[in-house]
Amino acid sequence: MIAGIVAGILSLILLMNGQWWHGVLFGAGIVLIATLGDLVESLIKRDLGIKDMGQLLPGHGGVMDRLDSLLPSAVASWFLLELFIPT
Repeated sequence: MIAGIVAGILSLILLMNGQWWHGVLFGAGIVLIATLGDLVESLIKRDLGIKDMGQLLPGHGGVMDRLDSLLPSAVASWFLLELFIPT
């Protein structure tokens, strides 16, 4: 969480000319959404009674285990950047 918040602060200040507190909210939000996405995908797999969602990446749980935190985080980051950074 600390690394995510620091990365959010640095990203918004240095790359987007945003406010530091926007970076705190951005970093914390992305960390929470990524963790929630991973947990929800694991819950779905547990309910279905399967270990891997595919065979493309054997031993890694399938492609969805690589994307389970990235996809919701992409949506959350777009929403938060639209909210924080004026265009």
